[in-house]
Amino acid sequence: MPTLGSIFDEKPEGGYRLITRSDMDGLVCAVLLKDLGLVGEITFAHPKDMQDGIIEVTPNDITTNLPYVPGVGLAFDHHDSETKRVDAYYGNHIIDPSAPSAARVVYDYFGGNAKFPKVTDDMMHAVDKADAAQFTREDVLNPQSWELLSFLMDARTGLGRFRDFRISNYQLMMQLIDFCRDEPNIEKLLELPDVAERIDLFMSHKDKFEDQIKRCTTVHGPLAVLDLRDEETIFSGNRFMIYALFPETNISCHVMWGKAKQNTVFAFGKSIFDRSNPTHVGELMLKYGGGGHTAAGTCQIDTPKAEETLVELIETIKSDSAK
Repeated sequence: MPTLGSIFDEKPEGGYRLITRSDMDGLVCAVLLKDLGLVGEITFAHPKDMQDGIIEVTPNDITTNLPYVPGVGLAFDHHDSETKRVDAYYGNHIIDPSAPSAARVVYDYFGGNAKFPKVTDDMMHAVDKADAAQFTREDVLNPQSWELLSFLMDARTGLGRFRDFRISNYQLMMQLIDFCRDEPNIEKLLELPDVAERIDLFMSHKDKFEDQIKRCTTVHGPLAVLDLRDEETIFSGNRFMIYALFPETNISCHVMWGKAKQNTVFAFGKSIFDRSNPTHVGELMLKYGGGGHTAAGTCQIDTPKAEETLVELIETIKSDSAK
């Protein structure tokens, strides 16, 4: 296992490359590791790209909140399914399934508040709350502060489908990393022009988004299936809204096209208001080449097999709830 000293002593010239997800957890992981002076370049990746070997890793890379890939320098994670997927023990795989976020794993590993005096408790609480989806109904219906930022940054909110922003989402992410390092003031952050621009879009889509959910959702016992494959425009919105609109369900599946419609994405999540669903989503997704937590996970299926897979998934969810 690498020691804290060796991580700094063996730091490559220019720093390690951080490979992470473009979301709230990725943002705070980047803030923490840049604050330590460990990372230079930052690459954002999808978990599936890591599992498929599309993103090549070297000992000069650090990954956070992504599937472990042998050959990486250091990997931080908290996904429960990774403890089952990764057969061998790797000393550079720092994983804590009990942690609410990968950022919390990084924060604790390097020494917490003593090592990160500029990192506010508010920001750490916000990333834990976001990655563990510990939102209230009011957070979902009327997001404010860090909760609003986390929804804006969540790829599943869908802002990335709208390309007419002044700067790209990648550029915004890099801007936010530096802003949160220097002055993690959420009120000032939300007033940044490129953040405010996205807030305006998010708010303007609210009514259309809610209507789309109502039109495209079918209920199968405890499961709400939101099939967006036939929608010309997928409006941006909070992925937890479905539980507010279909309170009789306690788990959902968003069905979307993958890259070039070659595969179909099934994104499962349990209700954050009714947490009684018994299915272990991460383990179920792992059976189909994906992964996740107890309460959330995704898989990508080749499109010709998508319909039969969806039927299997629906029956598994219903069967689990009937036990």
